[in-house]
Amino acid sequence: MARILVVDDRPENRDLLSYLLGYFGHVVSTVHDGAGAVRAALADPPDLILMDLAMPGMDGYTAAGLIRSERTLLDVPLIAVSAMGAATLERALEAGFDDFYPMPIEPRDFVARIEPFLNRGEPAGNRPAPAARRGPG
Repeated sequence: MARILVVDDRPENRDLLSYLLGYFGHVVSTVHDGAGAVRAALADPPDLILMDLAMPGMDGYTAAGLIRSERTLLDVPLIAVSAMGAATLERALEAGFDDFYPMPIEPRDFVARIEPFLNRGEPAGNRPAPAARRGPG
């Protein structure tokens, strides 16, 4: 069981991810914007953060940069979950995200994709390489 923070301005996306992750035994908390994500992560660091990129106010890129600037949050995996498309992958990685998953999600694939990031007990250097950063083939 992992503690996962879901960040998305759309209630239906937060509800879907909360339901799906809860079904698999994870404890989910949600916030609706980037500023809320930074506050929530600092107050109680989760095991994983799933964040939309395009949100009003503070977007996911800015929030990721602020989260990565906090020493206590450096090892918290951060995955962008967005309908913005794979063209934003490079920008997401530069902002501090570990991986990118495009919306809409396919439940089994999505859960399998985030599982390697839930090994919080391992130092970040020992975690499996995120799919977005793996080499060809």
